[in-house]
Amino acid sequence: MVSNLPQHDGNAGGWASLAGDVNRLVQQNRVQDALSIVERFLGSTPDCRAVEPLQMRAQLLLSLGRPRQAVSAFEVAMAAAPGDGRLLLGLAMAHGESGQPEAAEAAARGALAQSLDHPHVHYVLARALFEQDRFVEAEAALRRVVAAAPHHLAAQTTLAELVWMRSGDMAAVSIALDAGSDARLRVELRMIKARLWRQTGAAERAYAELAPLLEAYPQHAALHVLVAECALQLEPSRALALITRALQLEPRSREAHRLHGDILLAAGLPEAAASLAGRLLALDGNDVSAFALQAAAWHALGDPRYPALYDYQRLVRSCRIDAPPGWAGLDDYLHDLAASLHARHDLLQAHPPTQSARTGTQVELRPGSPSADRAVRAFPAAVDGAIRRYMETVMATGADAFSRRGTGRYRFSGIWSVRLKSQGHHTSHFHGKGWISSACHIQVPASLSGDDRGGWLKFGHELSSGAPPGHCVKPVPGLLTLFPSWMWHGTVPFAAAPGDYRLSVAFDVVPD
Repeated sequence: MVSNLPQHDGNAGGWASLAGDVNRLVQQNRVQDALSIVERFLGSTPDCRAVEPLQMRAQLLLSLGRPRQAVSAFEVAMAAAPGDGRLLLGLAMAHGESGQPEAAEAAARGALAQSLDHPHVHYVLARALFEQDRFVEAEAALRRVVAAAPHHLAAQTTLAELVWMRSGDMAAVSIALDAGSDARLRVELRMIKARLWRQTGAAERAYAELAPLLEAYPQHAALHVLVAECALQLEPSRALALITRALQLEPRSREAHRLHGDILLAAGLPEAAASLAGRLLALDGNDVSAFALQAAAWHALGDPRYPALYDYQRLVRSCRIDAPPGWAGLDDYLHDLAASLHARHDLLQAHPPTQSARTGTQVELRPGSPSADRAVRAFPAAVDGAIRRYMETVMATGADAFSRRGTGRYRFSGIWSVRLKSQGHHTSHFHGKGWISSACHIQVPASLSGDDRGGWLKFGHELSSGAPPGHCVKPVPGLLTLFPSWMWHGTVPFAAAPGDYRLSVAFDVVPD
């Protein structure tokens, strides 16, 4: 609602009087209200040539997670100020977030050509190179950024993750994270390294790396959150004390609130977890993390609402994908898609540390990219029919708030491929930015059998060691499984011969 928002007189002077109000709303995290003011101003001045409100609209759209609209808005702003390097930087960021790394690269290079030689421009360029699988160039660009601006923590984090993915060697990561003599920066880089330790399965080592810093930095909220994450797997009661302190330091941290729910469950406090989930959903009914937390808490409590929520028969649907136009049959398409995906995976050695895959690699897919392989470009057409049927038969008939988000239209919010080798698996997780999620198997190891369910897709809450999953799906080439994004899922580790992989494509869709 924006009825109480400031008014304006519709001219340039009106914008000058509104700019302060817009900035205050942004500082209060009321970004949508800020955008409403800007849109109303621009609507009353359709021939506006003032760069400031045009640029502000584009930036607000980007911060609201609407990058495609932000691209158009930045282009309008650039028409009012051709050659403005700041607008080119914004355009590069919007292209990058909308899955157009080639366009992002071109805009970033344009900003550099306009003398906006700033470390963040080089970082945006590095991300664009990374997203095009130009990993050697991306790493070189990231090293230039951190050499010029060591405090650019996003660049430091991305560099560390890329070094890990290219080498699988934490020693190489440690060498890359060199802070020199800056004590505060050394703490931040130790946090990056410890986060990688935790994400690659060494939570105890990560905890040992960070815990001694708490006494020296008692007001560092992010440090408390990260140490709590490490302690979660080791000592839930200690994790609870740490996350409580983090929330005292930063009460509005969404990351801390999400972790708080996981810790409450691990500490045997499902009533408190359910209460937290209810409060978060009251603030945002579309909060996937809160929805997943509520389901987990209900399961732990034996709440009668849980079975209806986790109705596997209704919510988990599997079917064969279609052979897209240009292929004689599905087997031919899967063969070509597998060849394309293997070529991409061969460029990496280890999984991305922030994702659920273990003992394998993961690559992002962008079917709309000009450089995308023919088989990758065809993938959306191969799964379109299955997605539409799922929306019509499952989501359109659901009574819960999550299902009611449907509009009858969808868009992909991410598509990626995972290649697992022997002993590979996905840890149990959900997709916090999705609506409908998926697993599509492209190739499976010949050794997989149903005896131990190795390599199978599993659903449910594993609340204690060895607890059986609530539902499993056997991987078959060409089989697509769709399910709500809040639903916990993972895979069972499997044994396979060297070079025999479990290859899949996954995606999230959201209402459009």
